[in-house]
Amino acid sequence: MKQKTEQTVDKKDASKKDDNASVPMPKELEPVLKDLPGPTQQKILKAFKSVSIHQSFSGPIPPPNILKGYNDVVKDGAERIMSMAERQSNHRITLEDHAIREELRQSGRGQIFGFVLGIVGLGLATYLAIYGHEVIAGVFGTTTIVGLVAVFVIGKKAQKQEEE
Repeated sequence: MKQKTEQTVDKKDASKKDDNASVPMPKELEPVLKDLPGPTQQKILKAFKSVSIHQSFSGPIPPPNILKGYNDVVKDGAERIMSMAERQSNHRITLEDHAIREELRQSGRGQIFGFVLGIVGLGLATYLAIYGHEVIAGVFGTTTIVGLVAVFVIGKKAQKQEEE
């Protein structure tokens, strides 16, 4: 019977040792906890240790240590996440490629229409000048040229601002 009691005491001592096991103090907490007594420090440190720490990351792929945990929760979870990230990346590349092509197409059409309007405007100004309407021809020709120059200058400034 005495041996059983000693074993029980040993178990209690072992659990006390686990409770009293020293938790290393992070450097960030040293200034905060330095004035507290040792047992209180250890209780606070154990509480900090038991609290789960929230990790965050940016981007579609979690860090490897978190990614491994998905395999425990869902069969091939990490592979599914990697596949999803690859599909999302391909989708984004396709959309950007389409948007750039459309912008180039619009820009080309705008230049063609601008050229046609400029030629028509200058042709009309020339026609008016030949048939004796010099003042109207001058106004029409000047506004056509000034308008085209203004559009190109404003377009270049806007393009430079977008690049910055």
